[in-house]
Amino acid sequence: MSVMLGVLGDSWRRQLRQPHNRAAAEIVIEKAAALAEKFDQRPFGVDFGARQLAATDDAALADVRNRLARHGLVPTVIIGSLMLHADEEIAMPPLENAIAALDIAHKLGSPLGLFYFGYGGRVTHHGRIRLAVEQIRRLADAAAMRGMTVTTENYDYFTSDDFLEIFRRVDRPNVGLHTDTGNWLLLGEDPLEATRKMAPYTHHAHVRDYVLRDGVYTSVPIGQGALDWGPILAELAAIGASRDRFVMAAEMDLDAGDAAAEDTAVHDCIAYLTKWIGSAGSDLPSAAPA
Repeated sequence: MSVMLGVLGDSWRRQLRQPHNRAAAEIVIEKAAALAEKFDQRPFGVDFGARQLAATDDAALADVRNRLARHGLVPTVIIGSLMLHADEEIAMPPLENAIAALDIAHKLGSPLGLFYFGYGGRVTHHGRIRLAVEQIRRLADAAAMRGMTVTTENYDYFTSDDFLEIFRRVDRPNVGLHTDTGNWLLLGEDPLEATRKMAPYTHHAHVRDYVLRDGVYTSVPIGQGALDWGPILAELAAIGASRDRFVMAAEMDLDAGDAAAEDTAVHDCIAYLTKWIGSAGSDLPSAAPA
């Protein structure tokens, strides 16, 4: 059992949107390694997308895996987004791409494949749940062949009750959630209550704080927003006690600001979590060395 800190690579999304002569994953790994070094957190999780890699042939993936290991980084790979659309010509390619990306995640040593949803095609709420169940089953069966679990995130459409219905109907042991602590606010749910409700299905966490400004939930460093962090972090740690590996990955999503502001915000998130995990001490499941 292990609980560890980490960071979502898209926390630097403003910088990653700018032109670069390097692949996004290379930038993310470099920044995550610097945080792991500064805060002496190893193993340290890093989430990034399969499509953010410069190359995905076996030699390139082996090189990335070795680089991650040298820095004490533990990868969790985002495999793509499923399109909940009635037209299979639109819906099937993203599913097929996500299934293909499972191989990339597996070769990098990620036990999880993180996925999201896109929507379209005049589909009702009931229809979206049906389409989600059908597509997740296919994704989960492909993941099971690789010994992997697939998880999706709460964002702006499916509620915690929707996810419970979806996961029960999918009826696969390797399907669940990577809970985003702040995003429950977007759904009008209490973050602590929703986290507790989804605990049996939670395999990973994106740890994020928000403040509400002029109708927009604005991302702020952890501890500076609306969430009551003591109970939430304790609940996440309790969930992690039942998992072989559980990463609490900090996330930022600045709506404005330069590279320095983004770097500072991410730094402040890891500083907050490092202080918390230090004070939690022996109450946490230990993280085995990477």
